[in-house]
Amino acid sequence: MRIPTESATMTTPARWDEPTGISEVLAEADRAEIQGWRGPAARDGDDVPPLTVRLAALGRAFAERPADFTPERTRALFRLLEDTQAADGERYGSAVATGFLEPLLNAWDEGFDLRSVWPALGPHSRACCRAWNAFTGVPTPDWMR
Repeated sequence: MRIPTESATMTTPARWDEPTGISEVLAEADRAEIQGWRGPAARDGDDVPPLTVRLAALGRAFAERPADFTPERTRALFRLLEDTQAADGERYGSAVATGFLEPLLNAWDEGFDLRSVWPALGPHSRACCRAWNAFTGVPTPDWMR
């Protein structure tokens, strides 16, 4: 399981536009998160929320509106999250695990059908989910193994 190590100096990865480009739902969630962070008097170029916070907004948006995602967009989103965990270093992997996957698991606890998207998750994401279940004491169902 990854431990969050994000700091205020963590930059947004170059590929950040990709998740928000996958779906207007994600783009709207990101814009709203940035606007909420900056406040009503913000200007372009002002500070943005930490990556973990932005990813959490995307995770919640995905869990709240899964029907708005085609299977192709779902796979593209999880492939990008997997690639980020595998290629962009531990800090960014921690941001994905803490920011996106944990809110998704919380939504599963509240009725989100995680099983329906489980096949789209890559090995890093699946391992994070199982580790989070073990850490929180949630039984891991057979379909997650």
